[in-house]
Amino acid sequence: MSIMDASYKDCHEAIEKIFHLFPLDLEGKKVVIKPNVLRSATPEEGVTTHPSVLKAVINEVVKRRPASLIVGDNPGVFSYGMNEKAFKDTGLMEVAGKYYRNLGVETVQMKINSPYIENALVSRAIIDADVYISVPKFKTHGLTGLSCAIKNNFGLLAGALKAQTHKNAGNPFNFAEALVEVFSIRVPDLVIVDGVLAMEGNGPASKDLINLSKIMASDDPVALDSVVAYMMGFPELPRTIELAAARGYGISELSRITINGKLEVIPGFKLPQTDRRASTIMDSITAVRPRVNNELCTLCETCIEHCPNGALTMEEYPVVSPELCITCFCCQELCPQKAIELK
Repeated sequence: MSIMDASYKDCHEAIEKIFHLFPLDLEGKKVVIKPNVLRSATPEEGVTTHPSVLKAVINEVVKRRPASLIVGDNPGVFSYGMNEKAFKDTGLMEVAGKYYRNLGVETVQMKINSPYIENALVSRAIIDADVYISVPKFKTHGLTGLSCAIKNNFGLLAGALKAQTHKNAGNPFNFAEALVEVFSIRVPDLVIVDGVLAMEGNGPASKDLINLSKIMASDDPVALDSVVAYMMGFPELPRTIELAAARGYGISELSRITINGKLEVIPGFKLPQTDRRASTIMDSITAVRPRVNNELCTLCETCIEHCPNGALTMEEYPVVSPELCITCFCCQELCPQKAIELK
């Protein structure tokens, strides 16, 4: 596990070191790089992997002469053309260039042992890859606690299946299990985290950003998420990490993780909003509900379109039905105006 100081101007130096610390045999291999492209956003919003980080990773891979290279993702929005729009708006299309591909176009149907996903439509490019590199953001997440290595793998699922999985799971406790089941389909060979501009508060599309100035990496995604959770100050490990470790996908105990770099809790870091009366993190997440900030809402209805359980309806502004809300927070993470808050 590596933690390095970096800025977007010099992150290529840290990433070059990472490829020496975690050597991958890429020559003549099929390689896929998957950044975190939640939705359309500017790089300065800290919602998606920064173009400078992705560019540095691409450069290091190309140096090693792979047979092929694909750079892509399955963003949360699934309307026609939104994948390309998201990549262009985030600045990632420019750096991905000829290597870009919409990972949701070509899929393979896979049977996985999950009560929440009957037949998973998974990106064929990632399944067929010899080497899979995940490049997530250092972010909080209102549903899962944090969004990093394990959560970035949710992008393996194509199109509306992600929303259907939220609906089938029905609550954050079950969704954590579904997320780990998806994660296990193709565990990344290397994870490189963009922690230069990090997100706190009610991520994964929060207005609360901090200049953490870190690039992190590991060939154990579970260990990496455990370190991130520690740095964020979680009093207990999020359920996704506990499940992934229990199923043998990596190490979660800090005492067993070899760390190259300085590990410390980020002072004053804001975790996702919770209900203090709850006894556990998962209970507290379930206790909050999305609320629309009318001053920021532009009536675009993105939240209504992407609510997997039909819990949002349009009155003067979007209104959430508490009886139908499954606290998946898709509305909050996909709102382009950041007009949905968790309370």
